[in-house]
Amino acid sequence: MANDTHGADHAVETLAEHGAEHAGPAFPPFDTSTFASQLFWLAIAFVLLYLFLSRLILPKLGGVIEQRKGKIASDLDEAARMKSEADEALMEADKQLATARAEARMNAEKARSEIDAKIAEASAAKTAELDAKLSEAETRIDDMKAKAMDNVASIAASTTGAILSQLGTTASEADIAASVAKSLDEVAA
Repeated sequence: MANDTHGADHAVETLAEHGAEHAGPAFPPFDTSTFASQLFWLAIAFVLLYLFLSRLILPKLGGVIEQRKGKIASDLDEAARMKSEADEALMEADKQLATARAEARMNAEKARSEIDAKIAEASAAKTAELDAKLSEAETRIDDMKAKAMDNVASIAASTTGAILSQLGTTASEADIAASVAKSLDEVAA
């Protein structure tokens, strides 16, 4: 290790000796005696760079920028046109939808009225059929009632005669029939 540090110290000393021997003039840009020529060449280089940029590069850049501005403007115009077309299409679709809804509503009302008419016809036919059956049933009931009333009068007269005979009284059949007829008339009224 001691050997390594000794070698490093020797290298530093050697560099210091050689550096002092080769030390020459200062770095040229920092040399004050050449400032005037440096400024002259800087001005010439600047003017040439300015001319190169202003004549060749900047016009091309300006053209590209103008093209892009034009493209963006045309794209914005196209987008506005497409938006207005889309808005018109949406309004047209809304109109068609409203028309279709109105037609559907009208068709539904028409179908409903047709169904109601068919129901009314069927109901009227059934009502007429039921009324006919009802009047037929009432006629049969009236016939049965009349037959039953005829039977009631004869049954009542024979029952009255049987009751009177058991009670030990007698009455003529004509008196019993008149009395039963009078009672039936009171009940019927």
